[in-house]
Amino acid sequence: MKRMPHGLLVLVAVFLVGLSNASAQVDRATVLGTVKDSSDAVVPGATVTARSVATDVPSQSISDAQGAFIIGGLIPGAYIVEVELAGFQKRSRRVDLDTGSRTRVDFSLSLGAVEQNITVVGLSPLMNTEQSTLGTVISQPEVRQLPLSLRNWDDLIGLAPGVQGDRYTEQAGSTAAGRTGGVNVHGMRSLANNFLLDGLDNNSISENVQELTTQVSRPSVDSIGEFKVVTSAYSAEFGRSPGAAISVTTKSGTNLFHGTGYEFLRNDKFNSNDFYSIRQGAAKPDHKQNDFGGNLGGPIVRGRAFFFGDVEATRLTQGVIRPSVVPTALERQGIFAGTVRDPLTGLPFANNTIPAERIDPVARQIMDLFPLPNATGPNNYFRVGANTTDDSQRYLLRSDGHLSASDNIFGRFFYSDRDRFIPGNYGGIADGTSTSAWGRQNMKTYTFAAGWNHTLAANALNEFRFGYNKADSHAVQDPFGQTGIALKGVPNDPRVAGGLAGINFSTGGYRLGSPDFLPKYQLTEQFQFTDTLTWSRNANQWKFGVDLMMPLKNTFLDVPATRGSVTFRPTFTGQVRSTRRTTGSR
Repeated sequence: MKRMPHGLLVLVAVFLVGLSNASAQVDRATVLGTVKDSSDAVVPGATVTARSVATDVPSQSISDAQGAFIIGGLIPGAYIVEVELAGFQKRSRRVDLDTGSRTRVDFSLSLGAVEQNITVVGLSPLMNTEQSTLGTVISQPEVRQLPLSLRNWDDLIGLAPGVQGDRYTEQAGSTAAGRTGGVNVHGMRSLANNFLLDGLDNNSISENVQELTTQVSRPSVDSIGEFKVVTSAYSAEFGRSPGAAISVTTKSGTNLFHGTGYEFLRNDKFNSNDFYSIRQGAAKPDHKQNDFGGNLGGPIVRGRAFFFGDVEATRLTQGVIRPSVVPTALERQGIFAGTVRDPLTGLPFANNTIPAERIDPVARQIMDLFPLPNATGPNNYFRVGANTTDDSQRYLLRSDGHLSASDNIFGRFFYSDRDRFIPGNYGGIADGTSTSAWGRQNMKTYTFAAGWNHTLAANALNEFRFGYNKADSHAVQDPFGQTGIALKGVPNDPRVAGGLAGINFSTGGYRLGSPDFLPKYQLTEQFQFTDTLTWSRNANQWKFGVDLMMPLKNTFLDVPATRGSVTFRPTFTGQVRSTRRTTGSR
C-alpha cells in the first residue's frame, strides 16, 4: 500500500485561547448570549434550552456567574430558545441556525411567575457578531428549488461571491473531460479548496483527475440540508487548505414522515436537429437523460431517534460529433498534390507519387486504421453515431439519536457507483485522442461517518467524529475490437498496458494511437478521528482539538512513455531548407 508523500499520518492539534471567537464543530451551530434582568443586572443560574422545531430534541445550558450561556453542537435548522428561572417570567425566541454559525441571543427577564411566558416575535434577523469569518450559506430552500442541469449540488457553489468554475468543471450537463466541484475561489486553484461532509474530510486524494471530482462523496442534492462556503478569515478547524472551506451538512430525519419521489426526463424527441448535424447530413444525435429517485425521513422513536434515506440514479446517453483530419484515398496510395521529395536523395518523386514498393507494409496497415474522409474542408472527417454514456447511482442512509440531555449521536453511510464512456475520434485501437478522460471509466465510493456530542457540564462540550472514505477507480481505452492488425506487442485487451504508440503528423494534424495515461487504476482510503473540547468561562472560550487522518493510496498509472511516441515532420520530404508542409496532406 502506497502512503501519501507527506508522511504516514497527518496530525493537527489545535489549541485556541481568546475571547468568544472560536467556531463550533464546522458542520454544527452554536447559540450563545447573556441573561439579564430588567435593571440590566446579570442573572446567573438560569436554565437556557434550545429546542429543535423539527425534532423537539432539547439542548440545555445554565447561565454562569456573569449571566453568560453557550449551547453548541446543534444541527442547523430552526430552534426555540427558552430561558427560565424561579421568580422570573419565562422568555422564548425562535432562531434559525446555519452551518458553522455562532448566533448571539440575549435575554432580559422580568419579575413574575415562571408560568408566564413571553415569546419574542417580529424581530429582524440576527446578525452574526461573534465571527470575523466571511462565508456564504446556501440554505435548504435554495438547494431544493434552484434548477440544476445534472442535479449536482456543487454547481451551486458559484452563488458565493468570488467563486468561478475552473476549466476542468463539467458544465451545462456535459460529461466531457473534467471534474465536478472544481471551482476557483479568489483566484486560488480548485484543488486548494477544502471539502467537508458532516464535519469530516471529504477531499479526493487521487492523482491525474482520476475520480473526475474534487470530493470522495457527492450526495444527491435532495440529501443535502445546506452548505457553507467560507472564503476568508478561517478559524483553526478550517486549516490545511488556502482556498475555500466548503462545509456540507446532510439531512436528518424529523418527528414527521417526509418523502419525495421524482423522475426528470430529457429526450431528443423533444429537440430539433442541430446545425452541424444538418450540415453533414447526419441524423439527429441521441440525447436521453433520466434522473430518478426518492427519499424518506422520519422518526424511529419520536423525540429520540430519527432516520433519513436517499437514493438517486442517472442514465445519460448523449450523441457526440468528433471532427478530425484523416488522409485522403489518394494520399494513402502515396499520391500527393504538392511536391514530395525522396528522403534518401532529396529529389522530387515523379508525379509527386511515392512508389508502392517504398511504402512499408506495416505503415500501410496502420494507415488503414484511419477512416476515409466523409466531408470537405479543413476537417474532412466527422465521427457521428458514437454516444457518450454516463450512468450512476448513489445511496445515503443517516440516523440520529438523542440518548439523553447530555448525549447526541449520529451515523451516516454513503455509496455511489458511476460508469462513464466517452468515445474517441475514430474508435477502436486507432482512437486518435490524447486525453485520459476519454475511454471507459468506473468509479465506486464508500464513506462512513459517526459522531458523538457529549455535554460534560453547562459550559463544556466534547464533540467526537470518526470517518472512513474509500474510492475505487479504474479506466481503460475505447475497446479495441481490432484483432486483425497482427502487430507484435499490441494486445487486444484494453485492461492491460499496451496499444499503439502515439503517432503524430505535425503538418497534417493527424493523430493515431491510444490515449496517454490509460489504462489506469487507483484505490484510495482514509481513516479520520477528530475530537474537540470547548470550555467556556465568563466571556472567554477555550478550545482544544485533535484531527488525526491516515490517507492510504494504491496507484497504477500507465504513463505515455511505455508505448512511445512517433512524430513525422516534412523536414526531408518537403522543400529544401523548409519545414513547411508542401505535400498537400491534410
